[in-house]
This record gives sequence, structure tokens and C-alpha cells, in this order.
Amino acid sequence: MEEANEILSTLNKEGFHAYIVGGAVRDFLLNRRSADIDIVTSAQPDEIRSLFPKTIQMNTEHQTVIVRLNSQLYEVTTFRGDSLQQDLFERDLTINSMAMDVEGNLIDPANGEKDLQGRYLRSVDPVKTMTDDPLRMLRVARFVSELGFAVDEDLMKVIYSNHSILHSVAVERVAKEWLKLFKGIHRQSAFKLLINSSMYESIPGLTLDKDVLNKLSRLDIDQDETDVVCWTVYCLVLNVDNANILKCLALSSQLIRDVNKRLVGYWLRTEQLWTNLSLYDTTIQVAKDIEYIRSLLGEAAYKGTELEQIWGLIPIHSRSELAITGRDLLNETNKQSGPWIKDELRAAEEAVVTNNCENEKECLLEWLERRRK
Repeated sequence: MEEANEILSTLNKEGFHAYIVGGAVRDFLLNRRSADIDIVTSAQPDEIRSLFPKTIQMNTEHQTVIVRLNSQLYEVTTFRGDSLQQDLFERDLTINSMAMDVEGNLIDPANGEKDLQGRYLRSVDPVKTMTDDPLRMLRVARFVSELGFAVDEDLMKVIYSNHSILHSVAVERVAKEWLKLFKGIHRQSAFKLLINSSMYESIPGLTLDKDVLNKLSRLDIDQDETDVVCWTVYCLVLNVDNANILKCLALSSQLIRDVNKRLVGYWLRTEQLWTNLSLYDTTIQVAKDIEYIRSLLGEAAYKGTELEQIWGLIPIHSRSELAITGRDLLNETNKQSGPWIKDELRAAEEAVVTNNCENEKECLLEWLERRRK
């Protein structure tokens, strides 16, 4: 909060109003660590940029400028409407409709602090709030998952009556909210809300039904778990062989590849225990993720220390550690370059990993020569 106050002070000195708003205020009152600190101000984007040396114009629709201060990034947004109160009333929930000035005074026109103390999720105008941005309905479920709060009856009625318009929301935004919901410590309550409101039927990009939600709700996944593990678990509960189903969520190609590695390793692991070669090909981190996922699903799993012991006994951990290269093979055989080099190096890797040959240049070249003959 202290660094953010530097931004408030700078804006205030130039005659502008400026406040910390939203989740940062909520988390401060809950004594929780906040990932982001958002600021609203009466200043216009060009005025904000003129006051700070390092800025990026991020969002022209909401007039948001990213201010970089002491290696931290802050979203500074011009008031929505004509005043701070109007800006706060435009927000999704009362617990996110509070502001704090540079002196730490709370501005709370929607009685968000009272709802925070009562562990209650409420909107100032639920119909307008939820229909203006339908993603907010999923955010309600996300806050249930994170905080375990009850949902106002009027708000629940709006969600039940309007969840179908969730179809219009960009899948990228859905994916981010879903992960936060999935990692929440009160996810069982959140999944129950999705079922009771029928919201699950309208969430774009996700393949959900009551059975899937019930299975997911029983998994004791860690709050700090990686996105890759969470999406892998999701795919396994859906009983799919690969992560192609995630493409419709516009997730990164790298993430989908990482999920596929774990799915392939998981299905291999269902057929056999880890060997030197299977662990080498899978890599230690992916194998640890697979064993963690197996434990989540109630299956027998190696402990991390057991995998580390096997990993430690493998002579090499990547092809870069192999004592020979493709150049060595060309020099030794006088053959033309081609796909055979890749095959030979793979054979050499397997020989070293399975302890059939020492990882020494001459030993490997002789072993490969014998193999050819």
C-alpha cells in the first residue's frame, strides 16, 4: 500500500482526486495479501501519463494507464462516471466497492465493510451489475470459492434468470476466473452454486455437467497449485486422452503442450511403475506432478523423495549430457547427415540411462558400432 500511496500523493499534489479501490481494499480489511493494487482518479489518461515517467496506455475503453513504480505495476483508471461514488456503484459486489485515500480513510458508500464482516456477497444493483458484464456471475462463484461467503438472495435470483448470457463472454476471461474458482478453499460451495443456479450450462469453453462438478469438488487441490496441474486434472476428470479440448479456451500453446506431457505420462503410469527410461523421458518435475495428481485422484502414488532417489541414480538427465554428438557420429562413420543421427543418439541415450553402456565417448561409439552390426 505504501508504494501505491506515492502515486496517490503525486496525483493529489496536482489537484486530482485519487484512491486505492476494489480488491486491494477488500483484502486489506481481511488481512489478506493482495496480488494487484488498482487506483482510480479524476485525472484523464494523458494527465496520468504526464505525471509519471514510466507508463503504458493499456485500456482505452476504461481509460486505464499502467504506471510502473519501483519495479511494480499499478493500474490507474479514470473514474467511471462523474464521481468516485458513481465509480464504486458500477462495481460487481459491495465488498469490491470500497476505496481508501492516501491517509488510509475508508470510503464505503455501498456498505461493503458491513457485508465483509457479515461474510455476504451482494450487489448494489444486481440486475444491471450482472448483465452489464455477465462474467461477474462467474466471479460471484469465484468469490464464494475463495472466501466462503453466502450469496444475497436477490443476486442469486438474477444469476439464475440471466446466466444464459454468459455465452457472450470471451473464453480467455472465463479461463482466468475458472482457475481461481478451482483453486479456492471453499470450491465445494462454489460448485454447488454452479449446479443450483444452472450456471454451469452457460459457461463458454468449459465442458461441465453435474457429475464433472461433483468429481472436481471432491479433489483437495492446493491453492498454490500450478495452472498446468489444474488443467491436467480437469482433462482427467473429463476422461480425455489429450489436451486439445483446451484449445477452445484460447490457452497458450505451451500450456497445452505441458498438459499433454502430463496426460501422456499419467496414462503410461497407470500401466507401469517408473523405470529409469520412463522417468528420464518424462522428466522429474512432470513425474512429480503426475504422482501428485494420482494422489488427488485417490490412486497409489510415489512420494517426491522416492522419485528423487530414482532420478539421482540415472546417469544423465538430458541429451545435452550425452558424451557424444551428431558430429562425432559423422566423423566416426563417414556417412552423410540424415535422420539416422537422431536414431543413433536416441539409442545411445537409452543405453546410458538403462546402464547398458557407460557415458563415455569411446564406449558409446563402440557400443553403437556393435549395434549396427
